[in-house]
Amino acid sequence: MIERAAKKSLPLFILFEGEDDESTEADYFRGKEVVELAKNKAVFIRIKYNPDREESWDDGSMVPTSILLSKNPSRDYHIKTYPTMIIADCYGNEYFKGTAMPTVQQLEKNFEAVADLMKKSNDKLQKKLDEAKKSFEAKDAAKTLKALAENFGTKVVGLSAQEASIKLYHELIEGGRKEMQESIAAGGKTLEKKLKEMKKTYKDTELVKEIDAALKDLK
Repeated sequence: MIERAAKKSLPLFILFEGEDDESTEADYFRGKEVVELAKNKAVFIRIKYNPDREESWDDGSMVPTSILLSKNPSRDYHIKTYPTMIIADCYGNEYFKGTAMPTVQQLEKNFEAVADLMKKSNDKLQKKLDEAKKSFEAKDAAKTLKALAENFGTKVVGLSAQEASIKLYHELIEGGRKEMQESIAAGGKTLEKKLKEMKKTYKDTELVKEIDAALKDLK
């Protein structure tokens, strides 16, 4: 179903249904008009509500990942009760949320609004990406990361400006990793200072673990 949404750029209607029999068996998608919407205007998905709020494993990267494809969408979409309904784009980025079943007219209106909301979201991401690119060209890693972090903080995935932001991030991290390795190879009395400066520059990234390991090897 998700593949169909992505292929046709259809919005998603995500229902977080309850754990009890009454909520699970209730037919939220009844009626000819709703069926037609599900065929032509959106992809309808049911997800079991999960009360578990244990935080997921953190790999140290600030790059956002798909909430829809996570192990616990209930937690990551901040679902507090069931049934809860979300309207998202084909990548799972949320635009509307509610606990009462909307009318067919409201559903159709919201589905039609998603494309414009996606564009507005992408435009905002692009502005920060442009800032990041300028800083990257100026070889200012700290400012580049600051701008990229604002994009990543939105948790948006899939949109072109965010994908370009992720690509730039990996390029920056790889450049930092190369700089670190070259500094270690060169050695010298200022190596520890250099690594500590890099740690400040690349804070909140996965590169910090590698820098910490290098600092530990110096002792």
